[in-house]
Amino acid sequence: MNEHPWPRKSPVRLNTLAALLAFITIMASLIVAYGVFSDQLWRSITRVQQERVVNVATTLSRSSEVIEALRSDEPPSPDSDIEQRMEALRELLNVNFIVIVDPQSIRLTHPNREWIGHHFRGGDEGPALTGEHYTSVAVGTLGTSIRGFAPVRDDHGDILGAVSVGVTLSHLAPLREASHKRLLFLFLAILAIGGLGSAWLARTIRRRLMGMEPDDIARLVAERRVTLDAIHEGVIAVDAEARVTLINPAARALLGDVETNGIQQGETLEVLLPGSGQQPLSDRAMINRRMHLGGRAFLGNYQPMLADGQLVGAVMTFRDSHEMQALAEELTGVRRYAEALRATTHEFKNKLHVILGLAQLEDLPALRQYLRELVDYRHAVSESIVERVREPVLAGFLIGKQSEAREKGITLSVEAETPIPQASDGATVHALVSIIGNLLENAFEALDAHDDPRVAIHMALESRTLSLQIQDNGAGIAPERQAQIFEHGVSSKGERRGLGLFLVQEQIDAVEGSLSLYSSPGHGTLIEVSYPYHPANGASHADAASGRTRQ
Repeated sequence: MNEHPWPRKSPVRLNTLAALLAFITIMASLIVAYGVFSDQLWRSITRVQQERVVNVATTLSRSSEVIEALRSDEPPSPDSDIEQRMEALRELLNVNFIVIVDPQSIRLTHPNREWIGHHFRGGDEGPALTGEHYTSVAVGTLGTSIRGFAPVRDDHGDILGAVSVGVTLSHLAPLREASHKRLLFLFLAILAIGGLGSAWLARTIRRRLMGMEPDDIARLVAERRVTLDAIHEGVIAVDAEARVTLINPAARALLGDVETNGIQQGETLEVLLPGSGQQPLSDRAMINRRMHLGGRAFLGNYQPMLADGQLVGAVMTFRDSHEMQALAEELTGVRRYAEALRATTHEFKNKLHVILGLAQLEDLPALRQYLRELVDYRHAVSESIVERVREPVLAGFLIGKQSEAREKGITLSVEAETPIPQASDGATVHALVSIIGNLLENAFEALDAHDDPRVAIHMALESRTLSLQIQDNGAGIAPERQAQIFEHGVSSKGERRGLGLFLVQEQIDAVEGSLSLYSSPGHGTLIEVSYPYHPANGASHADAASGRTRQ
């Protein structure tokens, strides 16, 4: 059983979950903020009231009416002038009580006249009778209240009593509730805005993720990783600034040390593509083009990534151009061999028909003469090629092309100025077969309407370089077309043509060889090719020198 099964899809969609989490976070933050602000608001209200009652008490303690009342020897009375005066001030100042006490804490005034003449309740008046100004919160006859105290002194500074001004907490409750309502309305407005923002966030997440859920994204990432690892072609992705964002294992294997080559994630990739100039990125897709990465040439594809019409990056897939070229050359060589073999077979069948006809006529002298001429001709034709071209594949190919030329009524002459020894590797032979075959095919096609069609091949090996000259007596090539004839898709033979000479140019450029074209209308065409050629072990340039001496 799989120990790590694929995670089961969540019943809640990601955008919904994100919106809920955002909304819950906003709500929790607002609840905490509401508690903090409520506490701070209450502290602010009580602080303001404390400052207010102690200021009122200090002002009254300096009043002459209060001083005279405390100096009087008359007992406290509910109908005294000071009581009526303090009641009027209490209503005017919107406080709950103004109490004057003598040094024995006996009340001279009180909102409830029944308590006049009784001892002050709360037990917090003592410091005021010793000369201090302060506030306190205590429980009195009117309930819990905020009290402000101030001592009353005579002209000599002696303490005559104290004044206490207070506001009950129940009196402040409506003010607190009104503040709470305003704060709650503000927080509900913020919560509503947060809810709208959460809904917008949910829609944005859904749009940005193209409706995919985290499990879908995880599966897509895993599939992409496995796909990239399974691809044998190199894959490199870059962003709009040509910075590398992805390199698959095959690309690392093809490029070798990517850090040395400067190709690593986050680094700018310098890409040079034919036809794109020196710009790091192109907005044009390219298929099967040569590209240079890390100082090496590859054959690959280039696909730009567009979002809303804007270039946001590109993906390049590439493979070893030498490997692809070897495959192409091998396939081309097989086709060339098949064509040469078909022509040879066809020619041989024609000769068999002649032999069969002479045999049926029982003309033995003519048959002997024909066979003698045939053997001598084949020996003369093949001997020079086999003797001078010692690479068997190339020699057999040239003999086959001579048969093909005879079938088409074309005279093909092959001349090797120096012996051509066997090549050290098959890739060189395949490439030469492809190059010679493409050039001969174009030469044959140029002689379709010629009365005396002729093609000549001249070969020579010097300093490990094989020189080829292929000349025809066809109609020639106009000067304005000579510069374009080796470009991809350029041909006068119609659609799906123009690949042969393009392949020839690429094969020669791949080994740093050279190709030159000389042609003028009405005087035929000459193509000269220089191609590196390394003889196999045992062959040397002495063979070429001795061959040139024997000529």
